[in-house]
Amino acid sequence: MTLTQEHLIQVDQHWAVQSIGDELRVQAMEMAELRLVDVALGNLLEHPQAEFDTDLLERVATAYELAAIEGLGALLHPVANQGNKHLRELAQAGAYRAFGFFRVLPIPDDNEARLFHVLHVAGLAYCGDRWTDLRRWFEEQRNALDVPSVAGASWDKRLLYRIFDCWLRLLRKNRWDDLDQVSEIVLGLRNDQANHEKALLEQTQGAQAQSIAMRLVALYHWAKATERLAVYMLQGEPVAIDAQLDQHFEAAQKAAQASKDPQLEMILRWLHVTSRKMVAGSLWWVAHTVNSRVTRFVSHVTKHKSLFELLPPQRAALQEQGLLDQASRAVIVDLPTSGGKTALAQFRMLQALNQFDLDDGWVAYVAPTRALVSQITRRLREDFGPLGVQVEPLTGAVEVDAFEEALLGEARAFQVLVATPEKLQLVMRNKKVARPLAL
Repeated sequence: MTLTQEHLIQVDQHWAVQSIGDELRVQAMEMAELRLVDVALGNLLEHPQAEFDTDLLERVATAYELAAIEGLGALLHPVANQGNKHLRELAQAGAYRAFGFFRVLPIPDDNEARLFHVLHVAGLAYCGDRWTDLRRWFEEQRNALDVPSVAGASWDKRLLYRIFDCWLRLLRKNRWDDLDQVSEIVLGLRNDQANHEKALLEQTQGAQAQSIAMRLVALYHWAKATERLAVYMLQGEPVAIDAQLDQHFEAAQKAAQASKDPQLEMILRWLHVTSRKMVAGSLWWVAHTVNSRVTRFVSHVTKHKSLFELLPPQRAALQEQGLLDQASRAVIVDLPTSGGKTALAQFRMLQALNQFDLDDGWVAYVAPTRALVSQITRRLREDFGPLGVQVEPLTGAVEVDAFEEALLGEARAFQVLVATPEKLQLVMRNKKVARPLAL
């Protein structure tokens, strides 16, 4: 679902936001924007930190979060009706706004509070479709991402610190190894459980012991959901990952509620939605809904390029605008620079090649200049080579030379042809390729 200005205006009218008043809300927005600029400039502005009213920022952030919470259930379980759609829009817009305030709030000094703050901000960013802004925030707040040492920590804190480490890897996705190590971290926790769990439970009695036990149950389910999510992002399995995530996150939330830990419960609610959105935006979603060639392509780019998720414009094109609809004859993709146009074209090309495989179909990729023809050919060969897809360029000026003539007439010499508009027009007009043009 693509967020629009209309959705943001609607969430501004929510009762929780309106209870603050328009004047204070606008003041808080200006304050947050100023603080964001100040951070980007390395705190060079003349406005002292004291001028930033933290209490007001927290009030407005909480108001928008309350609006978002009303629609969390709809985000988890979307239904094709107007009421559910409105709640999803409310949740996404509220999270979008709330992230803008929470990102400029001071980072707590206490380890547990700091970890929860980072995960809270991350959950809002994902639910508000602002994960690119989240990556920027991670760069700005590197000290906040330090994983505390588990030396001397109680078993519940040891669990929390390790799970935090896992989620940082899931959110950053810097390398294949980042996600691969999540399973190793969770396995290490299982091995440590026998040595540390009993000691923690023996130190507590009565109601406190029951609370600690339920907190551990919540953390165990959270760890299992985290492991399942990491495996899916790497391998695209299991296909029914949503049901497993729901099972463990819902059990974790019930246990957190029983342990009387509202902060943990709220973090789990946000990360539950985050995990579902991560799955929905993963490259494996495309692979499971298209064909085997695309599946092999996704496997290649996740392992060798650490590309795990679609950008928001790519997700909108594929999931909302039906870019991969086989009935579509003509599709225009209008995205800014670095918006992910080439990757979208690659998915569409592989789909077309698979569809026309028995007829030896081929794809024409048109580039405006000869320099771009060479650049795109290199990229497509790098990505498509492991799939056995042959990519060839036509780089001659205005005529088809003898080498190109032989290439065009040879059976299965190429599956993708990269050329300038003039060169492609020459090829098509003179019917140089006998095979059907798939795309």
